[in-house]
Amino acid sequence: MATTAILAIILFNLLFKGFCECELKDITVGTERTSALIEGKQEWKVSFINTCKCPQQALTVSCDGFKTVEKVDPDVFAPVGNNCTVNGGRPIPPFATVQFLYAWDPPFIFVPVSSHVNCEGAFK
Repeated sequence: MATTAILAIILFNLLFKGFCECELKDITVGTERTSALIEGKQEWKVSFINTCKCPQQALTVSCDGFKTVEKVDPDVFAPVGNNCTVNGGRPIPPFATVQFLYAWDPPFIFVPVSSHVNCEGAFK
């Protein structure tokens, strides 16, 4: 009986981990020019898209040298040392997008540095 229970647990873990093979590369970053100028600087809309089947949280992107003349909501995007946190570290649901606007020229290139994939409960 104990062997059956252990095998069931192993099979369960393999099945659900297989459904949730997520990595940092499953975060897509897009930058799009808007039609607005803020204090003479071009405005940009940045989108962080979670293309994974599971939520990703504590997303951090490189942002050393990032500047803007437009106020950015710190609950959405905030500097922490040479990196920035996205969505206040809260989970980004599967296939969801978090966006913010900033104004500067030239546009800044954001590269994901780390995140935590949270597949527990994703298939309930």
